[in-house]
Amino acid sequence: MMAAMSLGWLLAATLQAAPAPPPAPPAGPSLASPEETAGRDYRIGPEDVVKVVVYGHPDLTQSVVVQADGAFTFPLVGRVEASDLAPPELETRLTELLARGFIRNPQVTVAVQEYRSKIVFLVGELARPGSYPLVGASRLVEILAKAGPMTAHAGTAVVVVRPRFAATRPLLPAEVGGEAGPAGQAEVIRVDLRDIQAGDLGKNIVLMPKDTVFVPAAPKVFVSGRVKNPGAYPFDPGTTVRQAVSLAGGEAVKANRIRVVREVEGRAQELKVGLDDLIRPGDTIVVRGRLF
Repeated sequence: MMAAMSLGWLLAATLQAAPAPPPAPPAGPSLASPEETAGRDYRIGPEDVVKVVVYGHPDLTQSVVVQADGAFTFPLVGRVEASDLAPPELETRLTELLARGFIRNPQVTVAVQEYRSKIVFLVGELARPGSYPLVGASRLVEILAKAGPMTAHAGTAVVVVRPRFAATRPLLPAEVGGEAGPAGQAEVIRVDLRDIQAGDLGKNIVLMPKDTVFVPAAPKVFVSGRVKNPGAYPFDPGTTVRQAVSLAGGEAVKANRIRVVREVEGRAQELKVGLDDLIRPGDTIVVRGRLF
């Protein structure tokens, strides 16, 4: 059975495989906090809150909200297009506008205070679920690492729900019709992290704004009856009846003392099984009689 998966090695492998990003352009002196100066590669969009600092002009230092059309109004210069610009690019634009007869040699710094337009939602078996900004081309493992580690109950599969509408909150697969969700609502992408571990970095997908990354709990199997440690155990594909019973402390049992209760077509059925038969998620393995 597989325990909760560590994301450290996944993130390291991803960073090694990815090309080095170009160096960020130098920024002028800043009075902003470290939080405000983060995300220099972030592309500004509607609803983001941006802080503009014009040095030596405290009346022009203010926070502005980017409107639905991707612009905001700034003193002296009027309407400023900000959509899809990184903070250094917006600094350049404001500097050029203010230099047109308004301020001599303006010094401008821009920082994103609140990320609202390009975020992803992380929910499920994670240490720090919540919303996270997409800075540049953010991939699945990178974002999971920010919200991790995964809890002890997490499985190896991650589900990404990609809405085809302006989602304002996390969306779970069941809300859009399951993993084969209706085409008009969302695309649902299932990623097994073990594929990335095996070297298939194509599964480490680039996330899109308003994606929901859902880390479900690992499916369970249940072992009851005459075993030392009855209870629920994480399901791992390829596990046999013998292995599941062994996990529960029933190292040696006769096959004729074991039954599996399994849901078949919506009804619970008791089945005879062999010790080397594979179990399924949700199975209850009942060990009768006594150990020998």
